[in-house]
Amino acid sequence: MKIGAFTDKGKTREINEDNFFVSEFEDGSGIRFCIIADGMGGHNAGEIASKIAIDEIQTYIKESYHEGMTDQQIIQMMQDSMKKANTVIYNKSLENEMYAGMGTTAILCFIQNHYLCVAHVGDSRAYLIRGNDMYQITTDHSMVEELVNSGSITREEAANHPQKNVITRALGGDKDTQVDIYIQEYMSNDIVLICTDGLTNMLTNSEILAVINSHNNLQLAVEELISIANDKGGLDNITVVAISL
Repeated sequence: MKIGAFTDKGKTREINEDNFFVSEFEDGSGIRFCIIADGMGGHNAGEIASKIAIDEIQTYIKESYHEGMTDQQIIQMMQDSMKKANTVIYNKSLENEMYAGMGTTAILCFIQNHYLCVAHVGDSRAYLIRGNDMYQITTDHSMVEELVNSGSITREEAANHPQKNVITRALGGDKDTQVDIYIQEYMSNDIVLICTDGLTNMLTNSEILAVINSHNNLQLAVEELISIANDKGGLDNITVVAISL
């Protein structure tokens, strides 16, 4: 499998509150997964929240996964890993007033032989790229997405809506959280791309697709995506992980 992964703080933020993890795909364990998290909160608490999410989720997966697990067991493991991270972040936010209200988005993408299993909380996104087509796998947990779904605004109006960065679900925001699961079959040479909104707020889907398809090297592709996002203003931290399946 070919992999590209990179993160950058962007042009306007003082620190990078994004974090990501990609498993060692060739270590023989059979575990193939990646995670991204986009933290939020004052006093650098967003950076703490996203780091906790990455650490807790990857540790839980590594300790829980074993060969021969059923599809339902894998889904349950993924949900449990996210809920464990939610509990740790929520409890830490109560222990230290500097961390009050901190939280993070999270996407966990687990790769099986013929399908992706994606666990998702927040407005970071997962896409499947197949040739000249790009499909969004996840649905944003955001105020704007709810307005679009209710018919209050159009998808075009959502792109510049003043509340487009208001999310409705995050790890650490409440004692309990709901984790959405998506199952996506894939074909040989498909690419899964997961990213924070620092990318999707700066580039359109067609722009992202054009960059991915212009490179044989996914590392160069994700670095170019981040460079373009920064050229357009770099208004947020930017993280991109792409994996050729």
